[in-house]
Amino acid sequence: MKKILAICAAAAVMVGCNETKYEFEASFASKYEGKTAVLASYDDSLAVDSAVIKDGKVVWTGDVDAPRLMQIMIDGKTRAFAVLEPGKIVLSDSAYVATGTALNDEFSRVVARIDSVGELDDMSLYTAFVGEQYNLYKESPMAVYYATEWARFSELPAIDSLLSVAPQMVKESQRVARYRESAMLREATMPGKVFTDFEAVQPDGSVMKLSDIAGKGDYVLVDFWASWCPYCIKEFPALTEIYDKYADKGFKIVGVAVRDKAEDTKASVEKHGLKWNVMYNAERIPYNIYGFTGIPHLMLIGPDGKIISRGESTSQISAYLEQVYGSEE
Repeated sequence: MKKILAICAAAAVMVGCNETKYEFEASFASKYEGKTAVLASYDDSLAVDSAVIKDGKVVWTGDVDAPRLMQIMIDGKTRAFAVLEPGKIVLSDSAYVATGTALNDEFSRVVARIDSVGELDDMSLYTAFVGEQYNLYKESPMAVYYATEWARFSELPAIDSLLSVAPQMVKESQRVARYRESAMLREATMPGKVFTDFEAVQPDGSVMKLSDIAGKGDYVLVDFWASWCPYCIKEFPALTEIYDKYADKGFKIVGVAVRDKAEDTKASVEKHGLKWNVMYNAERIPYNIYGFTGIPHLMLIGPDGKIISRGESTSQISAYLEQVYGSEE
């Protein structure tokens, strides 16, 4: 009897291991009703399946030979992530990481921890923590996600060092390659270098250049932002405080609206009462020059046009300016 039970157990394990079918039920907020949800691979955004959202949900079924990290996209934007693996996968309308299977549950837990570290607003701490997760899971389907998040804020030598010993899927990752390119741009525009100029057509048809304000003998803080970025809006009070404190000493701020519609930029400028010059319609030009991978991004330029700092917080900028202007009193 024990032998029969052992054979049955072994057979059950074999059946479980050979199981390839998945069912993925994804729920969405009412604002997405009638839109098409696309199930696409994480690294290259190639669509695997799609469905129209009806009654707040879609259900995808199919077979998968090996677990794959996916993204759920609506209107061309990523709304959630999931590991496509055998079993019942569930995405609630308030989550952006699926659960229900072993890998998804683990991924959801790790991403929640990453988010909690990210909320501390300490880039070095965030990068170190994500690097730890990569080292823990570099043989998993989620390795490219962790490597990508780490590469976002890492410098070129560190990225090349990681890639030299990385698994093949990380070495060949398109996302990691894009962030390596951004690191190359950051290296070319690092503190100590003279700022690289760019221009954009303003709503009135005139052309505004960064050099219209920067490099003319004053300290200039460049704020790359967008009206749709809540973290950018959150910084306005602190920026206003800095501006009010030092404007009469020649200090200037120039806001650069990236990937934003001019009418939305204008509405946000008026709503929040920004007192400084704003460059409209910069689109992705600054990204392609300075290599930053997220906004808000602050860049302090000295009177001689050389970049003093990049990516620092408003409190760090304030502390630096206090030393500068305090020493001139």
